[in-house]
Amino acid sequence: MEETPPTLRVVVISPVRIYVEGLAHLLDAEPGIRLTGTAGGVDTAMPLLDRPDVDVILLDMTGDMAGERGLTVLHRLAGITAVPCVVLGIPDRPAEVIACAEAGIAGYVTNEHGFADLVGTLRSATRGEFTCGADIAAGLVGRLALLARDRRPAALVNLTSRELEIAALIESGYSNKEIARLLQIQLTTAKNHVHNILEKLGVRGRGQVMAAVRGRQWGTETARPPLRVLAESS
Repeated sequence: MEETPPTLRVVVISPVRIYVEGLAHLLDAEPGIRLTGTAGGVDTAMPLLDRPDVDVILLDMTGDMAGERGLTVLHRLAGITAVPCVVLGIPDRPAEVIACAEAGIAGYVTNEHGFADLVGTLRSATRGEFTCGADIAAGLVGRLALLARDRRPAALVNLTSRELEIAALIESGYSNKEIARLLQIQLTTAKNHVHNILEKLGVRGRGQVMAAVRGRQWGTETARPPLRVLAESS
């Protein structure tokens, strides 16, 4: 017998009233989802976000909310709440998705996705999973490498760019097999890289690599759990 997933409590934010009412109607009628509330913007959403019964935020980033305005809203949300945020309506292109990921999104749905995709993405976001296409995943991993190079401290200075990528993925909880799939390398190659990282850092296990990355590379841990990027199968 399959276990029934927990009820997902959602807040919808959209400046378009008819749009937010339509989303609210669909979500509230979906089994396993409870609409906690709706708002036209971050300011009016504040009383809802302070409540303990919110699992995920759905932010409409279409129309006037596209581009920089939407990114500004995302940065505001990231600064006031640790509740994961899924955005609706951004293009499925690396530049746009990566910009939103850096602003704190936990998932996204494009205009081409259906309602079932939206529900699945909302649930994935609460599990810390970020599902995207292979090209988006490659872009996100590449961005991790750039950040790692820019912020590399003495403890990690001897790691190559590829090893920094893999150290960041280890910190996010990926197994060797998952790292090999994401980076499109052989499993033995991934294992060799992990072995080299352990040797260079002078540590004995993946847990100590995670501690080195969290404590020395980025300084402090974020209130949000690290996302697990899941590349969709072609």
